[in-house]
Amino acid sequence: MGFEQTNFDTPIYDEESLEPKKAFIISCEGKNTEPAYFDTIKVKLTEYIDALIEIEIVPKLSGGSAPSNVVSDLQNYIKEKYDYQKGYDEFWIVIDREKQRTRRDNIERIMPFCKDNDINIALVNPVFEFWLLLHIVDISKYDTDDLHKNKKVSNKKRFLDAELTTILGSYSKKEGKFPKDIVTIENIQRAIEQEKFFENDLEKIIDSLGSNVGKLVQKIVNI
Repeated sequence: MGFEQTNFDTPIYDEESLEPKKAFIISCEGKNTEPAYFDTIKVKLTEYIDALIEIEIVPKLSGGSAPSNVVSDLQNYIKEKYDYQKGYDEFWIVIDREKQRTRRDNIERIMPFCKDNDINIALVNPVFEFWLLLHIVDISKYDTDDLHKNKKVSNKKRFLDAELTTILGSYSKKEGKFPKDIVTIENIQRAIEQEKFFENDLEKIIDSLGSNVGKLVQKIVNI
């Protein structure tokens, strides 16, 4: 995959504090929805985020959505930065499981590399829209097969996209129409609690309906 071992020596310091800032550097598979979600948290929920936490969203430069591309984007970004400290700051990729066999193979292929290089993986099966839906509905009312299979329900939308569109009135991951209103502390609490009803273990999420995005969000936001 052409990955390189990473090395970071110097932490970020707040000019008004001797305590170093803790940076969360997040590389997302999608170029619209996922970055918009974390950017919205950063902007809207500042009162729930510790002043010594920094959130940085990695620009999507590769153009590829394969998990290996998401890792490469992260590496290329932090390679140009010399003010991050390995073992203190946190590096994350946010990816979808989806259904393709090649997708599964790609995820399994990057997992050992990510572990060896302190890169955390936030994985959603089937897609990030499942995590978003957990914010705004009673998920127990849904059939788990419908959620997991996420079949096409029209020429343009799959089940989860269609549900978000129906509930929110407008939703399009391709057009970057992210529903910022759903990002509230109450909705995030709901999503984290409902996420527990499904698979949360990274290696098991690969084959089961589930998510561990809440693990990342809880590290950023004081719930």
